[in-house]
Amino acid sequence: MTQPTYTPSPAAGALVDPDLLAPFAQQDLSAEPRPFTPPAPSAPLAPLAAKRSFTKHALPRIILITFLVVAILPLASVGVFGFTNVVDGFTIAPVLELFGEAKAVKAVTNTVVLTLLTVVIGYALVIPTLVWMHLRAPKLLPAAETASLLPYVIPAIALVGGVNLVLRPLAPGFFVSLYSLLPFYVLMTLPFMFRTIDSGLRALDLPTLMRASESLGCGIFTTFFRVVLPNLWPAIVSGSLLVVMMSSGELVMASLLLHTTFPTLLVELGQSQVRLAAALSFITIVGSWLLMAAMVFAGSRRGTAHRATQFSI
Repeated sequence: MTQPTYTPSPAAGALVDPDLLAPFAQQDLSAEPRPFTPPAPSAPLAPLAAKRSFTKHALPRIILITFLVVAILPLASVGVFGFTNVVDGFTIAPVLELFGEAKAVKAVTNTVVLTLLTVVIGYALVIPTLVWMHLRAPKLLPAAETASLLPYVIPAIALVGGVNLVLRPLAPGFFVSLYSLLPFYVLMTLPFMFRTIDSGLRALDLPTLMRASESLGCGIFTTFFRVVLPNLWPAIVSGSLLVVMMSSGELVMASLLLHTTFPTLLVELGQSQVRLAAALSFITIVGSWLLMAAMVFAGSRRGTAHRATQFSI
């Protein structure tokens, strides 16, 4: 059996050079096509893959472990220094003895009261104002955001000193009271409350929520307390964390207005009883972390339950 070969037509031979068609004339057109074999990976790709694996998996773990060591080692050192002494070794007797004194109890109570009132008063002012601005005056939001940053650029010592000099002659009894710190604490924590609530409201379709609630017969207060506030709960928890940390650790304003709070007590102890001050610092930091974890856990549980309720509805 003769194999078919390519034979140029007379017309093609007249138009194309015969030397160019010669290789095709010798090609065996009846041969089976060879299967496609993908090329083997080249050797230089192996180091690149190992580098990407190290960057993706090992590097984040190394950074996390380094951060934990750097953060926990000084804290553990403070705890060991504060709860040990040469005579008794590890002991918590000085801390228990301190909290048996009325001065220490008063300082802690003042700090707790001021922190709780700062959170309540601050959000009572910020949330309704921002809800109204998002619904009725959205063009004023950039100006309000700029104004909320003023506490960042005004030093606390200048703010308290100026207000104290101007307003103390007009209301001397108010500045003697512990509650004279509340306006300053609310103003100091205003940027955190404003930004967290503003971000929460921007994530909601607030006009649609309000119209839907009104179409179901709810009044404005029912809509605010039963629709808007539950949807803002994660933002409120996040902002409350920052407000609690700032208010409970504030020192400059309380010292300038001559009020006794936990930070002023800590500074006073640090001048004469260094180990006791270190022990209190350790308790404060650990307590702050536990409080943050509890608030985050409460916020996540409530957010999960709220999403589950929405899904079931």
